[in-house]
Amino acid sequence: MTATRQHPAQNILIVDDTPANVLLLARMLTERGYRTRSAHSGVLALETARAEAPDLILLDIAMPEMDGYQVCEFFKADAVLKDIPVIFISALHETLDKVKAFRVGGVDYVTKPFQFEEVYARVETHLRMSFLQRQLSVHNGNLEQQVAERTRDLAQASEQLRELGRLKDDFLHVISHEIRTPANGILCIGNLVLDMCPDSEERTQFAPMFEQSCSRLLNLIEDATLLTNMTQITLDKGMARSFPELLAEVGASLPAIRISIDSSITLRAIFLKGSHLLQKKSLETVILLATSFSRDKQAVHLTCEVGERTLRVRLELDDFSLSADQTTAFFNIESNVRSVSTAEDLGLAPVVARQIIAAFGGGLKLVKGDGDAGCLEALFARELNPVPPQCHE
Repeated sequence: MTATRQHPAQNILIVDDTPANVLLLARMLTERGYRTRSAHSGVLALETARAEAPDLILLDIAMPEMDGYQVCEFFKADAVLKDIPVIFISALHETLDKVKAFRVGGVDYVTKPFQFEEVYARVETHLRMSFLQRQLSVHNGNLEQQVAERTRDLAQASEQLRELGRLKDDFLHVISHEIRTPANGILCIGNLVLDMCPDSEERTQFAPMFEQSCSRLLNLIEDATLLTNMTQITLDKGMARSFPELLAEVGASLPAIRISIDSSITLRAIFLKGSHLLQKKSLETVILLATSFSRDKQAVHLTCEVGERTLRVRLELDDFSLSADQTTAFFNIESNVRSVSTAEDLGLAPVVARQIIAAFGGGLKLVKGDGDAGCLEALFARELNPVPPQCHE
């Protein structure tokens, strides 16, 4: 492929005060397919370039009024012309001359007398490099535009998600508060109806079901209310309790469940970070959740591991039939996994427990094992400087 077909539109500005040099370079470059223009002084070179920017400049150094170094500096100071590659062609061959040429912005240096094949090779190389740099600049500009557009799209999507989240929270907040009054009325009427019914086999059968449903509904309302108020929950420590003391309180509130504990070190000096009452509620839910996925509903065993800032509590499960996907979705508020599992009676309590534990810097998760095996892991953040109860007396 010839140079003419390769570079039909590229033009070169030749700046030299010696007409013979200009004619020689112009003829040779024209034969290779380039368009050429010439200027016999620095001032004329700037005017010519500003009228139509060249793709490359061949610049002599020793010229009257304005030498090549000054001309190059003017080109590099011009916002439109600064990226045009400048190749110096000069009879000056000292190293300092070449260093100065590169310092003022030249991309190459050819000494006179020159061999045209050398000039052509350098012209070809720097035109190609300039072309690639322009292509890269265009590509980067397009990429920046795409990134900016994508960023705007993501920002809009994020704002829409936040708005949907706010709407969901507002809806849940309204429902959890507004449903309490009619629910209490329905429950009271239900109890009155049961009290008015004479003793019978049907009453004996349905009364416990009604009581259980009442309890689940009231717990659901309480959990929904607590969940919607999570952002307003105070993180004050309150009256500090050691983990064994907290566990003892949980055991007292769940007398039907035997709680045993295994730890390689004493836990008397371990305090959980955050509100004592909320941590107690979350720990109660952890215990109840473990029993719902265990064959023995009256016993749980805790294995504790103390970290520098955390307390990891692990409870083994032997009746855990959830799949891996169901396990992952279990604590999502919108998931129906809880309602189709043996933890159905807990309602929203597992979601609330995880939110509480997370609010104080911990985490709660179910881990799927082989078959019906699994485990429940609760990571509680430790309170490193607990306030003892007597400070609040």
